[in-house]
Amino acid sequence: MIWFDVVFSFLVALFWLRWFRKKDKYEKEPERLIFFAFFAGVLVTIPSVLLESFLRLHDRGSTVVLPNLFLSFLWVGIVEEFFKYLAVRVTVYRSKEFNEVMDGMIYMISAALGFAATENVGYMLGFGYSVGFPRAILSYLAHISFSAILGFYMGKAKIEGRKNLIWAGFTLAISLHWLYNAFLVAGTLKSSGGFLLLGLMVWVFGLILTLILVKKAQAVSPFRVAHILPKVLTKRCQACGKTVSSKTLVCHHCGESFALDEEEVTLKV
Repeated sequence: MIWFDVVFSFLVALFWLRWFRKKDKYEKEPERLIFFAFFAGVLVTIPSVLLESFLRLHDRGSTVVLPNLFLSFLWVGIVEEFFKYLAVRVTVYRSKEFNEVMDGMIYMISAALGFAATENVGYMLGFGYSVGFPRAILSYLAHISFSAILGFYMGKAKIEGRKNLIWAGFTLAISLHWLYNAFLVAGTLKSSGGFLLLGLMVWVFGLILTLILVKKAQAVSPFRVAHILPKVLTKRCQACGKTVSSKTLVCHHCGESFALDEEEVTLKV
């Protein structure tokens, strides 16, 4: 039943999306942009599948040997990470809401989950319901971690103006994606516990690195100070309704300028 595959796959994606959105503690991203990135992730599965199928068609006559297998999955890693990046780059990247490093992680996770959910529907249709349940943890969290790592460097590249950082993100995301897939599939085809263990180790490393980068992104958030200050040291922006430091003259969220209080004007004079 296709409806079960679709509902199950997208409910799992929404569960993980909700869990990771809680990590965006200091300035929540608008839901419309979150779901914009999510559905862009759904759409980019189409060109990804076409490019990956093109490679498989050319390799159909070859025997399954490890060099061919690893080369194929390097291509898969490049294609999928590029298109998930593109899903964010052409949709929400230029939004004024994309204004901290954490936003790169959240939007890339959103696109990754749209991609993972659509991919999972295809796997369940092709291989039955049983594959959907382990993939709900292994595959979804793999996509999340690879894209979140890329999103961290994407956010730093935009906020800090250091565009070369995006290549560090691509290198890490593609390498982890490549090794994870290649080791797991090699372990399955060759009945090798060693390869399966290596794949699991890559998966765990990706998740640990993702959580480390989440902490780093939270630590450098420009909205962190306003969030942890006592209420007497904060004020609410009349334009966007968000909380900022009482001493700031410009809202970090929307750019609205604050008028000086009469007391402040007197003190300055």
